[in-house]
Amino acid sequence: MNGTRRVAFFTIPYPETKRGMTAWNKRFSLNAYYGGKHWAQRKKDADDIHVLTIHALKLARVRKTLVTGPVSVHFYWFPGLDVDNNAALGKMIVDAMKGWILPDDSPRWFRRVSHEFWDRREIGVEVVEWEK
Repeated sequence: MNGTRRVAFFTIPYPETKRGMTAWNKRFSLNAYYGGKHWAQRKKDADDIHVLTIHALKLARVRKTLVTGPVSVHFYWFPGLDVDNNAALGKMIVDAMKGWILPDDSPRWFRRVSHEFWDRREIGVEVVEWEK
């Protein structure tokens, strides 16, 4: 992080079973959205992820305080999908942070996103100050 300050870190658990993980990946992969998922199901997906994200923020004791400068968001995924196939889910998580950490997701506040794998069976979300 080269001296940048961590604003928040929290995790969102994946389903515990192999069957649950398979259903999760099928539901939230970018491929599902490219495949023409109906708008009502996309809305339900986003609503469900927003609830999970807010719950995770509360569990991690991330204060409901809006940033005062731009940030980057780093996602850590457990391998199950190709790393870029998590983009739709990442978008839903960022949207859920609006009003909790982010004033909005415009370039004024949100400058970079990265996606990488880790070995933990949960989604890691790290918000750090933007490196100028």
